[in-house]
Amino acid sequence: MDKLEELRNQIDVIDKEIVGLFEKRMAVVLGVAEYKKEHKTNVLQSSREEQVLKKAVDNLQNKDYSDAVRQLMVEIMGLSKDLQRKKVASHTVLQDYQRKPLDFGAKKGYYGDRGSNSEKAMIDFFGDEDGYSFQTFEEVFKALKEGKIEYGVLPIENSSTGAITEVYDLLRKYDYFIVGEQWVGINHCLLGVEGSDINDIKEVYSHPQAITQSDGFLASKDWKIIPYKSTASSAKLVAQTADKSKGAIASERNAQLYGLKVLKSGIQSQYCNCTRFIVISKYLLDSDESDKTSIVFALNSTPGALFNALKYFAKNNINLINIESRPVENSPESYYFYTDLEFPCNSPKLIEALEYVKEVSDFFEIVGEYKKGSIGNK
Repeated sequence: MDKLEELRNQIDVIDKEIVGLFEKRMAVVLGVAEYKKEHKTNVLQSSREEQVLKKAVDNLQNKDYSDAVRQLMVEIMGLSKDLQRKKVASHTVLQDYQRKPLDFGAKKGYYGDRGSNSEKAMIDFFGDEDGYSFQTFEEVFKALKEGKIEYGVLPIENSSTGAITEVYDLLRKYDYFIVGEQWVGINHCLLGVEGSDINDIKEVYSHPQAITQSDGFLASKDWKIIPYKSTASSAKLVAQTADKSKGAIASERNAQLYGLKVLKSGIQSQYCNCTRFIVISKYLLDSDESDKTSIVFALNSTPGALFNALKYFAKNNINLINIESRPVENSPESYYFYTDLEFPCNSPKLIEALEYVKEVSDFFEIVGEYKKGSIGNK
């Protein structure tokens, strides 16, 4: 027997002892879980974990292994906590929410004037044009609160300019839920009044997002760029002025609705420019087809807190497709994390992961459960 084989045999013997001790430890962990379940104690005990790590280092004869033994014990404690959670799991993370199925015939509203992309998203999602328009994002939320509508449609993310943070903040402020989503392909056009030419334009109106999304085209022009309420309201304004020197960045549908002329089509900087719209409600969706979950949580500022919260999704093969951070009110350096997860919403694995994140968070709420949206399809 050569030296390497002899050493490997020694490792095999030690590994067997380690496995046996690990099995004994997990048996004791189950006893701890029974106690915590009976006394309604949290699985996570940070002070106890620090004691375990300190003892592990103290028990070392060769302190060169201090970092390694801490890492080993962190992994072992992680496995122990997973076992405890399965034993004491209450599965109540989703039980405190009222639910209702989608009602496609209910009153609904959207952000912007008639012809806005929000209206198009509403039509694509609900299948009809019967909706109320509102001039600000918050007006949609207020209308929902006052019972004027049962669903609201408004943008939350664009593929080129990113998140619309005001909408995230309003979701948190009003505690409403996402019950659906719809992607809309955005084709920005430069619109002018009939009889005008692109060389006549001196001022251009549009929503700030549309202006940013068309910055490549606008950079080559010596025009005054004026941010306005929405793309549709910009088109409406230009139509009312009947001024050949004024233009609007809006959709081709806006040109048809307000009697304008398309001076230039496809002026957005990115060829694939899409906006994700959400459908909001006072109630969480009641549906067996939901495959996307949105949550918001806040953590303490200890190193690795966010990683430790999110790694449980990876452990359960849950696809984390989006995360946005927003500052916590009156709490510098603290953040809410809005996270979208793609996984069947009725899966025990997802519920287990959500319960874990709730446990380690200072704040946790479900923002929505719904079916993942697609461009142009209800």
